[in-house]
Amino acid sequence: MAGMQKKVIVVDSKNYFDKLIDDAGTSQYVLVEFFATWCGPCAMIGPRLEQLASDYFGRMLVLKIDVDLNEDLAVQYEVNSMPTFLIIKNRVTLIQFVGSNVDRVVNTVEKFVGKVEDSKEHKSKELPVKLP
Repeated sequence: MAGMQKKVIVVDSKNYFDKLIDDAGTSQYVLVEFFATWCGPCAMIGPRLEQLASDYFGRMLVLKIDVDLNEDLAVQYEVNSMPTFLIIKNRVTLIQFVGSNVDRVVNTVEKFVGKVEDSKEHKSKELPVKLP
């Protein structure tokens, strides 16, 4: 299933984007990066997005949209600068911002989705083992 990948998903059409957003539904956030292949700052932030996709697997999808190949989506979201980021949940854009500041991207994700440790705590909350 395309929506259950631990990596950044490259969106190649509006239909695919709409399907991914629909599949995320109310249970997952979606971080979207609008980028261009000629955008240096976009390339620099790419590895960090891959890490976020892995860290937030199951809680957040990470999508990349090439504005030159998907002008309809760029127009729909009024993208004028790259990279532009969106966080979407339940088909609603919660925030939209521009820039390649990694800390801002991470802090914004943490604000809406929570910290990475939050999901790890849920998985590792076990009763402590008492030694005799």
